[in-house]
Amino acid sequence: MNYYQSGYNFPYPTYPAQTAYPQTSESNYSPRDSTFSTRRIQFDAAGADGNNLDVFIITNSLEQPIVTLADNNGFPYVRDFYAKAIEHHGYKGIRLTLRFEGAAGGGRGFAVNIAQPGMSGNFAVFPIS
Repeated sequence: MNYYQSGYNFPYPTYPAQTAYPQTSESNYSPRDSTFSTRRIQFDAAGADGNNLDVFIITNSLEQPIVTLADNNGFPYVRDFYAKAIEHHGYKGIRLTLRFEGAAGGGRGFAVNIAQPGMSGNFAVFPIS
């Protein structure tokens, strides 16, 4: 049962829902791709340096990505990670930096799930050195 069904009078003002991107026809407005897809990306310890693993995933997009961890085969626990859309050596994609609790060099396999508006291509992964 939610508050509205119980007759609860919510003490704060409510506002109508708003979209994150304004609906307009101005020439500077670029509508987002209406399709949303994810891709599973797998890689190994190539590019590991100490506790860090830094890779570049070619996606042909510079939109901000969403990245989630999927599988960890042989790597230490993940301390933290970040992902950022960048252009690297003329390719557009995602720079993914992982920091582990221990040395990353012994890992056999790692997988992430990515989503990025406008992504396409073969999703090749290269170590960033």
